[in-house]
Amino acid sequence: MSENTVTVFSAEIEKAFQSAFHSERGGDDKWRAVMESYGVLPLSPKDRESLLNSEMKIARGAFPIELRRVYEQIFGKYAALSGGNTELQNALKSFSMENRVIEYYQKIKPFSGLGDIFKNASSSQTKYSQGLRAAKQLTIKCKSCGAPRLEEMQYDNCLFCGSPLFVKSE
Repeated sequence: MSENTVTVFSAEIEKAFQSAFHSERGGDDKWRAVMESYGVLPLSPKDRESLLNSEMKIARGAFPIELRRVYEQIFGKYAALSGGNTELQNALKSFSMENRVIEYYQKIKPFSGLGDIFKNASSSQTKYSQGLRAAKQLTIKCKSCGAPRLEEMQYDNCLFCGSPLFVKSE
């Protein structure tokens, strides 16, 4: 290869990532063409349907297992080319398949941040803040997360985030 092989390897990994990420939820024809170009078989329709209905939800993109299989083919191709190229060997050693697949999944899973935050706040208000609505009750807020506590409820760590509620003076 005329270009720096490490650069070409990195670019090919990134191109696979982007192809998977920009495909329709569960993959599309363009993604299947990418898989086919690497000799990777797509999931069966039964497996695809099972994954689409599983607890591991995706909002977009191809399935992580399919991207992993493409990564494996790319990795194998460059491992065969590495020979005496120590720079490429080091790049291959530092490539973390697990981290790259997890990174991909983090980008394609549905965003549930605000809904979960409000759901948690609503359910924890009655659990951790008993009596807050009673007249003239004094509360303490956690310095880290802001969760309220009645003065008489707790004196050690926040029940919500675990941070110390009070700093001991010396």
